[in-house]
Amino acid sequence: MKTKSRKALTFSTVCALAVSCLTFVEPTHASAAFEKDAKQTVADMGLGWNLGNSLDSYSGTTIGSNRGSTSSETAWGNPATTKAMIDMVRDSGVKTVRVPVTWYEHMDPNTYKIDDVWMNRVEEIVNYVLEDDMYCIINVHHDTGEKGWLKANSNNLDNKKAMFRSIWEQVSDNFADYGDKLLFEGFNEILDDSSNQWWNPSSEACPIANDLNQIFVDVVRSSGGNNAKRNLICNTYCAGANNEITSQFRLPNDTVSNRLIVEAHVYQPFEFTHESYPQETTWTSPRLDSVLNNLNSTFTSRGIPVIIGEFGCANKNNMDQITSWSKYLVEKCTGFGMGCIWWDNGSQYKIYNRRTLKVTQPELLNAMLQAAGSSTLTPAVKEVAGDINGDGKLDNTDVDLLQDYLFGYSTTISEKADFFNDTEINVIDLIEMKKAVKNGGSSGSSDPVSDPNNLCSNEDNWTSWTDTSNGAQGEMSYVDNGVSMQVNKGGKNDWDAQFFYEGITLEQGAKYQISFDYVSDSPQTTAFIVNQGHGDYLPYYSENLSWSTNVQHYKATFDYNSNTDNMCRVTFNLGGSGVNVPFKATVTNLSLVKLSGGSSSTTPSTPSDPVDPPVSSGTNLTADASRFSSWANKDGGASASFQTLSNGLRISVNNGGSEEWYVQGIYPEIKFEKGATYEISFDYQADKNAKFGVKVQQNYDPYDQYFYESVYASNQKQHFTTQFAMTEPTDDNSACVFNCGGSNNPVTITITDLVIKKIS
Repeated sequence: MKTKSRKALTFSTVCALAVSCLTFVEPTHASAAFEKDAKQTVADMGLGWNLGNSLDSYSGTTIGSNRGSTSSETAWGNPATTKAMIDMVRDSGVKTVRVPVTWYEHMDPNTYKIDDVWMNRVEEIVNYVLEDDMYCIINVHHDTGEKGWLKANSNNLDNKKAMFRSIWEQVSDNFADYGDKLLFEGFNEILDDSSNQWWNPSSEACPIANDLNQIFVDVVRSSGGNNAKRNLICNTYCAGANNEITSQFRLPNDTVSNRLIVEAHVYQPFEFTHESYPQETTWTSPRLDSVLNNLNSTFTSRGIPVIIGEFGCANKNNMDQITSWSKYLVEKCTGFGMGCIWWDNGSQYKIYNRRTLKVTQPELLNAMLQAAGSSTLTPAVKEVAGDINGDGKLDNTDVDLLQDYLFGYSTTISEKADFFNDTEINVIDLIEMKKAVKNGGSSGSSDPVSDPNNLCSNEDNWTSWTDTSNGAQGEMSYVDNGVSMQVNKGGKNDWDAQFFYEGITLEQGAKYQISFDYVSDSPQTTAFIVNQGHGDYLPYYSENLSWSTNVQHYKATFDYNSNTDNMCRVTFNLGGSGVNVPFKATVTNLSLVKLSGGSSSTTPSTPSDPVDPPVSSGTNLTADASRFSSWANKDGGASASFQTLSNGLRISVNNGGSEEWYVQGIYPEIKFEKGATYEISFDYQADKNAKFGVKVQQNYDPYDQYFYESVYASNQKQHFTTQFAMTEPTDDNSACVFNCGGSNNPVTITITDLVIKKIS
């Protein structure tokens, strides 16, 4: 099936065509000479970059579920791709852009026709790349993989071959007259259906991958136009680079000579590069050497050109190691004649901020460009607040210059002396500068440095997630010193729409203080979590936020007792069926400061945002823990055992029954006065992830509720604190109740140091 979906040329394309005879830049649409064969093309591609987690993003498993929409492009946290974004990539020295594309959501499930809206969007981005005179690669991406519909087994080949063929018929037809800087890649990391599909594929997996490569080449060549001689890229099974897989690869038969390129992906040593191993932050070369040497001996030494279509390493706060690994890999591949294309997902693997259009890792990029034999990026001069003399750092010399100005010894001074950023230069700036210098100064931050242990200071570390397969819709944007998210649909789960600050290291045995300001344009109740940024995304600390139209300040402390984790995040969940959409939530001034303990940094003697002092007033209700009582609704199927501790209560739930209130820990006989505001705090911990409720209610029938909030527990000890106003009549027989029933079975929840105090 062949379907035309070409749109009119963009204005910039028309201009490129008009002046091509003067600039010698080949136009996007051209009857190109195709003088470079596959080997020459790889040699000319230089260092490449993947536009990852954009056009390859998907929202579910249903064919045709997103027709007529491009919303999937931003679902995985990246903004919509712009020409300015691609210009930035070109200007940084990169010469090739791989544009991964997932097609199935945008196809008719019966006819397999690709939606015009999606085809046009792909073409628009291809034009961005080609108009900048870079090589562009498009492929079939997450149509393969663990959740893909295309698998490397014979049954799947029989049933899905027509759909695979149809995609390439339409793509080939749409781009038939494009020049030789556009390359097609048949498929991404195709897998079989076995349990060990990555490392131990079934006996037919590699041969079926070869069959699919042959179908891809045959379809493209038969489509006519420039496709008869276009350079094409064929992946190994699962893009594997080890000998067990490459030895089974067969180059497809072709109607034209020397126009095929082999692709593999390299993430070795895997534990070092992958986010699932946050403690693996250093590398050695043997495993990397093994796969690179294998690619050379199997292919390039025999005249078959190779590109590393993906390589990259998750940032575990070990950029020096990532830089040395990347430089070694690119340098060795360049020596073998292989091209290298960095995997950038806009998150842990990113080297660009696609919102601010800045290079986030200039040292890494320069190391790779140099290793590839390309011109290196000229680093932009970093703006440093208080850097009055312009030497790129904040120190006592800058303090002296400001003092001279304030005392009249000089009459002019740089505007960077406005350290407090209030458009005035005065003694307040001097005070803040002295604090910053005392705490370690600044070597590149555009914001005042008030505490060197503040772990959240980089706008590049913010990203978002929306699960459109569950119906969520949202878009993150930057604001001054923070981010906002416009949530139009909440989806099913609270995590279906979220933004988070990642790249945080939490050290075992350390105490942390977290604080931020938050506001919403409509009232909401959602959770925020300090959690893993990988694997099961386990929570280390969490609490509910009651958003309002007034800016609120949150501050709390927590102890971190798990193994040191270099890939943590602060997550703000904004989805779920209970949110009032549409709404816009904003978080600013996020600070996560290590107060004590841990292993790496010096504890500040006077934190700039001091921790709240211990409660000096109020009622410590666990001072007499014998007053705790408990209850389990046996008629409702619940069963639990309870243990009174010296300072609290331990609730071991065997069967939670069908309702949360079927298992309760109760502290009775508390007096709450009408019109008064109270603060409730306690420590809590569970032996696994669990949710329970804390409420204040009558201690008698009908047990009317005065206050309620959900709490999310983990195996980390956490601290809960919140406030509520007593609006009902004064009640001298109220109870603080912990509801631990429902789905929690089995689980053990421990509550200690329960304190309630009257604030006003």
